Amino acid sequence: MEIKEFLKNIENSCSKIAYFCVIHMFEKEFDIEKDTLDEGKIKEFLINYNNYDKFLNDYAGVIYKKFESSNDEVYNEICEFLSENPDNEYLFAHRLKRISNQNPMKYLNIEDEDLREAAISRLEDKVNTIESSLYYKENKKLAFKEIDKIKKSIEVVKTAIGVR
Repeated sequence: MEIKEFLKNIENSCSKIAYFCVIHMFEKEFDIEKDTLDEGKIKEFLINYNNYDKFLNDYAGVIYKKFESSNDEVYNEICEFLSENPDNEYLFAHRLKRISNQNPMKYLNIEDEDLREAAISRLEDKVNTIESSLYYKENKKLAFKEIDKIKKSIEVVKTAIGVR
């Protein structure tokens, strides 16, 4: 399938922001006027959440300011268009990577109490988002130890600063 043909389908079926984002991502990776990809490759490219994070980073201003949208909203819409569940291994891996790179113990160094508590709360929210995802519930063995380690670190930090 020609990429430009696929883009016409997106344009006719999805929101403007989803259409613009898909064009933006494809332009970074392909020649949209000349390249052809089978539908499986197109689908694989578009359901891989890392591509949204990687290729839309410089497009964030347009997404957030002009369209009041987010990568997550665009991703969900494109997954729906492709008849794919957005709560999948790609989104799970992206979220897990984001929290795995954080060390809750570093929050002990934040002097401002409100900022420290807000940072801890944001990390807890990210952990809760992962734990509430259907993909995680069906595949707990993939990251249970990692999630549990982060949760225990959060509890240690909360105890140390007197937050419950």
